[in-house]
Amino acid sequence: MRGKIVIVGASAHELQDNHPTPTSGAQQMAGPEIQANATATVLAGIPLRNGPGWLNVLLIVLFGAALPLASIRVRLWRALAGELVLAAAFVVATQLAFDGGAIITFTYPLLALVLAIIATLTIVLLGEAFERQHARDIFARFVPPGVVDEVLARTDDDFRLGGVERDCTVLFSDLRGFTSFGESQPAAKVIEVVNFYLNEMTEAILAAGGTLIAYMGDGIMAVFGTPIEQSDHADRALVAAREMMGPRLRRFNDWLADQGHESGFRMGIGLNSGTVMAGNVGSAQRVEYTAIGDTTNTASRLEGMTKGTPYMLFVSESTRERMAQIPEDMVFVDNFDIRGRVNKMAIYSLPDPPGAPGTKPAAAAEETPSPEGESPQAAPQ
Repeated sequence: MRGKIVIVGASAHELQDNHPTPTSGAQQMAGPEIQANATATVLAGIPLRNGPGWLNVLLIVLFGAALPLASIRVRLWRALAGELVLAAAFVVATQLAFDGGAIITFTYPLLALVLAIIATLTIVLLGEAFERQHARDIFARFVPPGVVDEVLARTDDDFRLGGVERDCTVLFSDLRGFTSFGESQPAAKVIEVVNFYLNEMTEAILAAGGTLIAYMGDGIMAVFGTPIEQSDHADRALVAAREMMGPRLRRFNDWLADQGHESGFRMGIGLNSGTVMAGNVGSAQRVEYTAIGDTTNTASRLEGMTKGTPYMLFVSESTRERMAQIPEDMVFVDNFDIRGRVNKMAIYSLPDPPGAPGTKPAAAAEETPSPEGESPQAAPQ
């Protein structure tokens, strides 16, 4: 035994000198064997050395910041995949460094990685939840509440609705004689009146299952049959039009009279059915859902052509043909030339509801229909 170091001790379990070690697995290592391994390490010159402290700090910062920074530039699932690859590479590098005699902090960088994943997922998911709720609130203003979830399910990551071609019915409406009324009223009062009017008309549109596209002063554009397909879009549009020029307009006029203002306003409504191109348009800062095409332009022109006529509603022949049941009170008006169309179009209408106001002289003087039957609002082109 000359020149050797001998460790003498107990190995029996009953003597309670057995201890768990990183290399003993489920078994325990006897105390003398532990001392012998420690002695052998010293005799070998203690080949393992701790890595530099700055490297450990750098690894913790890197693993803690990599995922949040990456998620800003790429999709979250790609950032997570990159983090897992980074973690696997770190495990291999740590083992190789250990085999080479360098001890690199292993637990803290991985702990920083786990915390970064939890924090990033929490922030992203909460952000998406708030953004989706914001989008839900926005869509709820333009589509019936019952279909908001279905509309959101069709949006992309930016909550945009992709462009589609749809057969639908477009509605344009305008309040007759309101321009001259607004010129004689304070700005605050004009806004109050417009808001009351638009609220009444919007409720009628949404109640019939329509989608509100835009307000243009006191004008309204709505569409039936998109973004949710509706086989009865023409019937829905007529129901909305009847409600708008009936109870809703009467309620608006009664409210104006109660406010001590001149009432008796009439309105114009144009309905046209056909194929439109519908979807979100706009920039990264602002998008709007719209429906464009000849069907939209014609609906706008029909609304403008009601001026100076005894009718508040003009319904195109294409809309009448798409109705599941044609109302008994629908009447044929005439065949009209419409700008942008080669052939004349048969136009139909409904009688004024009971108690509807008569045509106002001021409105007739102010809004004489143009020869081309063009709407005063700029229809989407």
